[in-house]
Amino acid sequence: MAIDVEALLRRVVAEVFDADVDATYSTEPNSLMHRVRLTTADGQRHAGLRASYEWFDADIFDLGVSTFQVDYDDEEAGKEAALRELALVVRAYLRGGGRVEHRRGLIRSHSVLKIDVDGHEWALRAPLFRPRRPH
Repeated sequence: MAIDVEALLRRVVAEVFDADVDATYSTEPNSLMHRVRLTTADGQRHAGLRASYEWFDADIFDLGVSTFQVDYDDEEAGKEAALRELALVVRAYLRGGGRVEHRRGLIRSHSVLKIDVDGHEWALRAPLFRPRRPH
């Protein structure tokens, strides 16, 4: 049985986030990736969730950090659980949670957002490789 990923994303967002969080939904062209951009009522914090059949990720746009989960199973319950965990991380951030740690790397330093949700510490990082932008 096919899983409606867009409906799953909408359902999880409706259950996890309060009405004061602005949710803007879209689907990436030429893909099966569904996304929602989430903004606090005061417009100060911005984050997003993306979902496809196997890939789920959370982005904190303000800090340029993210995390992801994959679920290769064909059961909707597992996919919903993975997406819900990420949604709870985003909700904690939008409510002011988390702390930013600066890590020194071999080539450059980077920021890591640490958020505690349900006794689990999540570490959101910038992608390892960023495309070079022409000047």
